[in-house]
Amino acid sequence: MCALLDAEADRMCITLTMNTFHMREITAGDRRRVFAQLGTLVDIHDEIAESENEEQLRDRLRRFPHFFDLLDDSRTLDTTSKKSLERRFVEDAVVHYNDALTRQFQYGVFYAYVKLKELEINNLQ
Repeated sequence: MCALLDAEADRMCITLTMNTFHMREITAGDRRRVFAQLGTLVDIHDEIAESENEEQLRDRLRRFPHFFDLLDDSRTLDTTSKKSLERRFVEDAVVHYNDALTRQFQYGVFYAYVKLKELEINNLQ
């Protein structure tokens, strides 16, 4: 369950930061207060909150190869195969949810099942 919570917290941190880049009324302190106090990125929350554009955020996430690869859309030369960041996060979440279904004696199994059903319903719409 901890891995699921960490992944969700990190995803929300990056998504919130990217969605508020050009909003002048939201400061780095405002972003920082909304971030969850868990996840693998908790040590650099201050740096992430101070990011002003995608390039700065990518540089700050360079120490975390998994998130750097999610943000780095310049790896592929084919422009038709590029996916949105949200789509890449959903695919990453599906991997985490499937992994949680293989673990026993934890509540993460139920959470993962519900989240996978939610994604299935969203795909049908």
